[in-house]
Amino acid sequence: MNRSFHQDACTDLLIALAETPGPSLGESPRRQVLEQFFVEHGVACIVDEAENLRVSIGNGPWEETVVFDAHMDVVQEGFEAQVTREEDRLIGMGVADDLAAVSLLAHLAVELSNQESPLKRPLLILFSTGEEGDGNLKGVRHLVAEKQAPPHLFISFDLNFDNICLTALGSKRYRITTKAPGGHSWSDFGLPSAIDALMGLLADVKETFTEATANRLGQASCNIGAITGGEGINSIAANASATFEFRSVDPLLLNQLDQGLQTCLENHPTEEVTFTCTITGERPAAKPINREQIEPMAVHAIQAATGITPTEIPMSTNINIPLSHGWPSVCMGLCQSGRFHSHEEFLVISSLAQGWNVLQAVIKQVG
Repeated sequence: MNRSFHQDACTDLLIALAETPGPSLGESPRRQVLEQFFVEHGVACIVDEAENLRVSIGNGPWEETVVFDAHMDVVQEGFEAQVTREEDRLIGMGVADDLAAVSLLAHLAVELSNQESPLKRPLLILFSTGEEGDGNLKGVRHLVAEKQAPPHLFISFDLNFDNICLTALGSKRYRITTKAPGGHSWSDFGLPSAIDALMGLLADVKETFTEATANRLGQASCNIGAITGGEGINSIAANASATFEFRSVDPLLLNQLDQGLQTCLENHPTEEVTFTCTITGERPAAKPINREQIEPMAVHAIQAATGITPTEIPMSTNINIPLSHGWPSVCMGLCQSGRFHSHEEFLVISSLAQGWNVLQAVIKQVG
């Protein structure tokens, strides 16, 4: 299927989306930009209970449906980016992760909606919520919970041409809050500090992680993302908190690391110091499904459109939930870009046309 692609129009929509607020679990302003785009182009769309935006093309049973997904939210604060253009680059948080794919799928929805019976299989285009940060994959969790059986194929479009993902990298995310009596740094010296206690606990967690993974290098990670606490330089800290995560492709190892954390928590509280641990997010690890059919399709689509042979790597993306429920799934990119999750994030504008051609190659093979 040869469909025209208007790079300037796609770029304009991308910039409009990036310059509209869209943090995880607060995507509504950005979704409204998409809804208005579809109204202007006569495309029917609906908003579901998870605040995903959905466009359905064609009719048929769910089991024959192909799902194209791209997430609307942006990492970190998620406020509107200040998008700048430097020759063949757009620079701004979210321009590539994942608003390039959102813009391309929006234009695909317009093209397909204006054609009569363009596909052999039904297509659901999902503009999903809550992929980044503490969103905990809200959008795709809702879709999977809604369905009783897997679709024909679930494709999440995210990041670069260089990689595809068939293996779900799992994670467990935590927030630990510590409370202590506090007091004056001189007159109450000797009373326990919430900051000191938290640092001691985290040191034990890291040591436990090192021991558990000593013979499994490269199969898991542990990262302390943020530490806050204290009331002032001359006060013994009464409060402190930290966020951190474990990641692994092995669900059994993730559970082992979680058990090690619980043991550390049991060993540290005293009469004066308490710890509260909350799980803030959990993404299941999962193995590929139908790799022998899906991997050649994805590789061929990217090769045909770009000349790039992508490498298959484990990632933490919107396919974690579908894979863990037995849905055939793959994550693949629709652009060339870099410096993700930073204000220096960039998109190579000319790669959007290649991304459009990747979409055409995928449609030709699966739909």
